[in-house]
Amino acid sequence: MHMHKWGSSGSHKTKPQLLSLNCIATHAIGVETFANQSGMTSREYEKSRFAVPHHILRSEVIYGEGFQSPGGIGAFQQIVLPQLSPSAGERVLEIGSGLGGAAFHLVAQYEVEVVGVDTAETMISIASDRRPRLDPSGRSRFVHGDVFLDALKPASFDAIFCQDTLMYEADKPTVLARCMELLKPGGRLVINDFCEGQSTLEFVKYAEVSGIYPVTIPVYARMATSAGFVDVAARDISTETVEHLRRDLHTYLERAEEDAKIDSADKEHVVDRWRRKIGLLEAGALAQGLIRASKSDKI
Repeated sequence: MHMHKWGSSGSHKTKPQLLSLNCIATHAIGVETFANQSGMTSREYEKSRFAVPHHILRSEVIYGEGFQSPGGIGAFQQIVLPQLSPSAGERVLEIGSGLGGAAFHLVAQYEVEVVGVDTAETMISIASDRRPRLDPSGRSRFVHGDVFLDALKPASFDAIFCQDTLMYEADKPTVLARCMELLKPGGRLVINDFCEGQSTLEFVKYAEVSGIYPVTIPVYARMATSAGFVDVAARDISTETVEHLRRDLHTYLERAEEDAKIDSADKEHVVDRWRRKIGLLEAGALAQGLIRASKSDKI
C-alpha cells in the first residue's frame, strides 16, 4: 500500500488518501536488499501488491479466501467481531474492504448490510466479481474510493471498522473526524492497526519503504478522543498478532511445498518479510493496537 491523494471523482473533500484498506502493513525488508524476479526494488514491489492480481491473490494462500490480515477469518472473529457487536439490520462501513472476506462473513452470519470502500481498484473488482457467489442476499456493496466519497452520507452507519489500514494514512485525525460524521448517534468505531512501538533504525527503514505512518497506541486513543469519540478503549494485542503471524507462516510454508505455482522468489520474499515483522513485534519496535470508541447517543 502507498499514499495518493483524496479527491477522486465524487470525493467529499481533498485529503491525503489511504490506498487500500484491508491489508497488513507491508513487510518491507529495505529498498536495497530485495529485488524480485522482475527486477523491481522492494518499494516498487510493495506498490504492485495492490494492483497486480498475482500479488494480491498470493496473500489468500496464507490468510484464506478474502482475507489479507494476520490470522484471516479466525483473527477477525476473535479480535474484531467482539468489539464490533453487529446486529441484524444494521448498516456497517468497512474502510479497506480489500477482497471482501470480512464483509461476506458479516452479511452471511449477522444479516447486516456492509458497504466496503477501498482505493485499490483491482481489489474492489475482485470482491465485486465474487459477490454473486459469496453474498446471494445482495447485502454487501464494494465501492472504489475513500471515506470522503459523497455517496457516504452523514449519520448513516451503525458501525465502522478497519483492519491494518489507517497506518497508511498520515492525516489520521481528519479520517477519524469523518468517521465521527458518518456514524449514527451511539455508533461504534473499531480499529485494528499496526502501531509504533519503541522506534529503531530498522523500524524507521521499514516504515519508509512500506509507506506507513504509524503512531503509538496511546496517541491513537487521544486522536479518537479529540475527534469527539467517547468510551475510547485501546489495548496492545501484539502477542496475539505474533501468534497469528507464526501460524500464517507455518501455513504458507506447508502450502508452498505443495503448490507449484508458488515460485522460489515469491517464497523467499514472503518468508523473509514475515520473519522480519515477527522480529519487529517481538522487539517492541512495532505494535498491534485495538481501539474501540463510540459516538455519543446524545449527539
